[in-house]
This record gives sequence, C-alpha cells and structure tokens, in this order.
Amino acid sequence: MRISFDNAAAALRNPPAADTVDLSELADADSATLAVLIAWAAQARTRGVELRYQNAPQALRNLARLSDVDGLLHLN
Repeated sequence: MRISFDNAAAALRNPPAADTVDLSELADADSATLAVLIAWAAQARTRGVELRYQNAPQALRNLARLSDVDGLLHLN
C-alpha cells in the first residue's frame, strides 16, 4: 500500500470502513500520507468512531513525531 501525493485525493474519497487500519504493508510515508491518515481519523470522529492504526512502520511514526502530529493519530 502507498499513500502519496499522486493518490491522496482518491484515498480521501475512500476512507476505511473499519475502526482499525493495518499499516503493515505501507511501503512509504510522506506528508501526504500523514494528511490522509489525519483526515480519515477526523472523518471517523464525526461518525463517533475512534480510528486506530496498527502496525505503523517506524518511518511513519518518526515522521508523525517530527511533524508534531503524533498526538492526532493512534499509531500502534
């Protein structure tokens, strides 16, 4: 799986239906990836659901921390 600038708009139109998203197959992460994950979490909150991300790669965790958005995401 890859979420990048090239496919971020499509990813935003198709948020996950489940309350947990497995990120173990996320191939790469950049600011577009973070933006989509934050938007998905916000969309879930409007439905009264707390979206959780499992198996987040260390690179994504580091990027979220460096971008100071790790508090917005539930990365496990």
